[in-house]
Amino acid sequence: MSGLRSGMKSVLITDPSGIAEIEDAWRRLAELRSNAFVSPEWFRSWWPHQDGSCTPLIVAVHRPDGTLAGVMPLVLDTSSRPRAIRFAGASIGDCFHPAASEEDEDAVAAAAMAALEEHGIDRTMLLLENVAPGGSWWREMQDASSLRRAAVEQQKNELVYIPLHSLGWDWDTYLAGRSKNFRRRVRRREKSLRRDHQVELRMSTDSTLEGDLERFFDLHLLRWSKRGRSSLEAVGVKPVLTSFAAEAQRNGWLRLSLLEADGAAVAAFLGWRVGRVYAFYQQGFDPTWSDHSVGFVLATLMIREAMAEGADEFDFLLGTEDYKRAFSDSARLAETVVLPKAASMTRLVVSAKAGARRAGRRIADSHAFGDTARSLGGMLPTSRAS
Repeated sequence: MSGLRSGMKSVLITDPSGIAEIEDAWRRLAELRSNAFVSPEWFRSWWPHQDGSCTPLIVAVHRPDGTLAGVMPLVLDTSSRPRAIRFAGASIGDCFHPAASEEDEDAVAAAAMAALEEHGIDRTMLLLENVAPGGSWWREMQDASSLRRAAVEQQKNELVYIPLHSLGWDWDTYLAGRSKNFRRRVRRREKSLRRDHQVELRMSTDSTLEGDLERFFDLHLLRWSKRGRSSLEAVGVKPVLTSFAAEAQRNGWLRLSLLEADGAAVAAFLGWRVGRVYAFYQQGFDPTWSDHSVGFVLATLMIREAMAEGADEFDFLLGTEDYKRAFSDSARLAETVVLPKAASMTRLVVSAKAGARRAGRRIADSHAFGDTARSLGGMLPTSRAS
């Protein structure tokens, strides 16, 4: 156990069964931050399905009175060189930070760094994916290290969201703020679908969950059948999401919805409501129904559902697809931050790759060095695709 001037004390948990004592308090902190990706459910769903190359490094940080201030659900990933300490499930998650209140997250992050140092694993590179740019908590980790660490910021991503609370949770108010073309499209598509077919929006229940998830995965793969490979096809992703959906269902978080036309599911939505945020993780649809824009119609229906529930925000999560921007002008950024030893070959490699990625974006396709720069940039850690 280690402590800092703040009085925080940290415990490093390397056996997943050790989270039982802190699980309820940890869950409350994840709900406070409206983020499923830093919850015990996300960790517990992901852990059994990883390939054995990771070691748990869950740091529980307690206040002087013994109450849980925060959790850093980290793992040591040895699947590649250099080895990296990263958030559990980061390769398929969209947003990460300490599971702590905003007021406590700096102290929690610093205490976590102290715990890593106490156990002799502080020399490993920290790979912090999809964190807020310029975040103070990861700079606290950098400063708390006894080593001199560089901070290499790279790979910015966009997360589009709709601030429902500022719209008064009112659908007409929301539509009034969008373009005339968008309003026309919303009304015409849903009206046309309902005119020509018997339409029902069905929410998954305990008894239908297993079958509904299978239909969701089928529809998602159909959506991508002519567009390339989906991130959900990667090894291990489907069982993780299946496990998490079951956990989320038990907690009342899950929002798995199917749009049925004439009795058959033609589009499906996988998301959740954690705290004040209604999150859109993935969707799928039958391409033979593309003329009816069933994916678009389902998205509009789910936004209305979020409003009806009184969620403060509808979060589209990662992805810069054009259709997301049609729904909202609001977005936040996430980036990957790497904290290697300042005087190390790792720092040089990470910085070089970050530079190659930036160059790859700047250089025109016709430039002689474009392919090389983009290839090097592609070696950098990547986030979940759509």
